[in-house]
Amino acid sequence: KPHPKNKEFFPDRLPDNIWRELVRDIRENGVINPLIITPDYTVLAGHLRLEAAQEAGLTHVPVVIRDVNPDSDEAVSLLIRDNLLRRQLSDLQVARLIRVLKERYGIRRGGDRRSKEAQESNCQIGSLIGVANIIGLPERTVYRLDRLNDLIPDLQALLESGRWSATTVASVIGTLPPEEQEQLFGILGETGVCTLSVKEAQELKRLLDAERRERESLQEQLALAEEEKAAVTRQLADLQDTLARAEDEISEKLNLRYQEKLEAAVADLKAKLREREEEIEQLRARLSKPVERVVEKVVYQRDPSLEAELEAARNEAARLLQEKERHETRLREVAGEKTRIEAKARALEDEIENLQRHLDHARRELEKERTRPRPRFDQRRENFRGLAEKARKLAFDLADTLRELEEGYADELLAAARVRGGPDVREIAEATVDAGIFKTLDVALQTVAGRLNRIFDLVQAGKPALRVVKRE
Repeated sequence: KPHPKNKEFFPDRLPDNIWRELVRDIRENGVINPLIITPDYTVLAGHLRLEAAQEAGLTHVPVVIRDVNPDSDEAVSLLIRDNLLRRQLSDLQVARLIRVLKERYGIRRGGDRRSKEAQESNCQIGSLIGVANIIGLPERTVYRLDRLNDLIPDLQALLESGRWSATTVASVIGTLPPEEQEQLFGILGETGVCTLSVKEAQELKRLLDAERRERESLQEQLALAEEEKAAVTRQLADLQDTLARAEDEISEKLNLRYQEKLEAAVADLKAKLREREEEIEQLRARLSKPVERVVEKVVYQRDPSLEAELEAARNEAARLLQEKERHETRLREVAGEKTRIEAKARALEDEIENLQRHLDHARRELEKERTRPRPRFDQRRENFRGLAEKARKLAFDLADTLRELEEGYADELLAAARVRGGPDVREIAEATVDAGIFKTLDVALQTVAGRLNRIFDLVQAGKPALRVVKRE
């Protein structure tokens, strides 16, 4: 079951996109970090995980049981720290949590930040130190964030919308009285407030504090001057009444010298009255619009036309910044590509160098092979190759010669094979010569055929033997 203080301390829900992502993650991966609960099943840490698991349809979640009282400071500390870790609260949300804790434990504004007892006990919840211990933040940070609660609603809205992100500046402005904050916001506007620097905010606070002290002193002086003016006015009125009632009597009884003294006294009272009135006007003028005077000293008074130019300059600066980022991105891409190309070039250079080494080695080995004395087997192979090449040429020459004989002199061959002589001695002689040539050719061809048969027997076992067949 949820802790009863969970909704009080953390009334805001997570943004929809973060909540959906949490539910999806738990649906896919389950609850990885166990919930921390008390023996009566009160959740101390893990409210968001429990709600997300329920929405994801889980029926069981891992838990760690801590034997603590749900209302104890330890339980509250666990509750708050877990939510701070999981929720990623804004500074203003943390400030509101600090204010709730201060109200819960009855801590007055500012807290007992210097009390010896608070410094000696980390568990004491009666000072801002105790709140800092519960939240798990430094005391200085807690004090700074707590001042955000003193901002007027308009300034808190600026923080909440994200348009004003300078919480350090906001905490300084939060120390000013509400009426001064309203005047400051009215003078500077949203843009002016959001662009205040820490130094400007601190200087504004210093001068406004000094102006406030001076204003209090001036108000006291003004009150005294008003009293003196009233007294002089009464004296003058009494004197004028007396003069009016006794004018005739004075004229008759007093001589001219006393009358002049009386008139001088009246004139003196009137002069004092005028002095008091002028002093009062000066005091009132000094008391009017103190915030405007301080802002004029510290912050540049913005002109509408200049404000438009400034806004245009900001837009141009933003555009140039985006352009710069694009160029830087492209530059990084080019640099990355350059690095990859250089790495590839180095790899190719290494490969070329390696291939060059192999080539040099091969050349050296080839040179050694050329200069090395050849063994008998290699010489025999060379002889074999030479004879085979010679036989090839002669075989082709023989084939060409036989083709010419066959194609051009077939009749002569037949005649030489059949002629046995004739009645003419010349014919007998020519026939005898042709027969001798044919016989010699026949013997040569039979010899070649025999050699070819033996060669083919060696080269191609099982091939049919060649033999010369005479054409009839």
